[in-house]
Amino acid sequence: MKHHSGEWIETLLPWVEGGGAMNTLGDLASRRNNNFNLIRMLAATAVLISHSYPLAQGDTAVEPLSSWLGISLGELAVITFFCVSGFFISLSRDRAPSNLDFFSARFLRIYPGLTLVLLLSVFLIGPLFTTLGTLEYFRSGAIYSYLSNNLMLFSMKFQLPGLFADNPWPGINGSLWTLFYEVTLYILVGVLGAFAFYGRGPRFAVFLLIYAVAYVAFKALLANTTWLNELHRAQFFFTWSLPFVLGMSLYRYRQHIQHRFVWFLPLAALAGWAYQTAFFFECFVFAWTYLIFYLGFATHRVADRYNELGDYSYGVYIYAFPVQEILAHQIKGIGPVSMMLVAFPIVLIAAMLSWHFVEKPAMSRRHTFAAHLTASFHSLKAYWAGTRKGTV
Repeated sequence: MKHHSGEWIETLLPWVEGGGAMNTLGDLASRRNNNFNLIRMLAATAVLISHSYPLAQGDTAVEPLSSWLGISLGELAVITFFCVSGFFISLSRDRAPSNLDFFSARFLRIYPGLTLVLLLSVFLIGPLFTTLGTLEYFRSGAIYSYLSNNLMLFSMKFQLPGLFADNPWPGINGSLWTLFYEVTLYILVGVLGAFAFYGRGPRFAVFLLIYAVAYVAFKALLANTTWLNELHRAQFFFTWSLPFVLGMSLYRYRQHIQHRFVWFLPLAALAGWAYQTAFFFECFVFAWTYLIFYLGFATHRVADRYNELGDYSYGVYIYAFPVQEILAHQIKGIGPVSMMLVAFPIVLIAAMLSWHFVEKPAMSRRHTFAAHLTASFHSLKAYWAGTRKGTV
């Protein structure tokens, strides 16, 4: 019995004490194994759980965590996604030889999976479950604007003609709204990287100062005016850019930030003190972000084994909503818990197939893709130069 107790203590100690001798985030980021695949998977599952309430019961449904904390489980998951992205997207840009390589990798991470789920939504789920006739459905221009708008990630649409109109929460692919903000922040990272903001010197600190002033000014105006309420995209950008920028900051100053649980405690105390105040969200995001990176870099054998499976989080995130809508359509009166239990295994299978047959193969070609883009860019540049000189 003592032997087993000792094993449990040895297993739990890394989660409590941190990273041992390598005790900064920079030291730990150099390790191959970490827990962020598992954390992203848990976050994607949390989105599925959170969405089960409105998708099963309608927009009047109150998710338990939201009623207590004022932040839903789904919002907590999005905070997690964005802070982790801020760190690792910055790492990706820092290591990329050029912005072309960086954006090629980002494109191949987002678009193959996104394109497939949109095509399945329009050409499989739509015809099967729409209340319109097949010809009427395909003659509708709405399905093509749905495809084009969502692929461009601008003015995104979440409904297809006659599809799930009688569900408690009509629509499909409602989770995709975050991708616009994610890609916008990728562009920000690319711009900062191009001008060496991640290098030594005060440039990144200047960026943080400008961001902080803009954030505080926007929040102050929002609290004291009414016309800003119409700027939904700006509101969402400032809300969800905060954890991303915190992740960026943890990366930039990674060699100075200790991986110790005691660092989390004052942040948690500050968030507790700010509960039900106007700045609770900001205090909570600071505390939660540090906790995520503390757990993400903690050593644990179970999480190391999980990394061998693959990264199914993106697939779970993009397939959960349509699967849950199908369940709400087919099983009238299904409750939130039943929806979670039935949807998860179906979504997991879809995510596994997406990872192994779409996402992973696409990502493995990122260097070839970047090389082709570079060659095409230089060819166009040479052609343009020749045109201007009159030699072409």
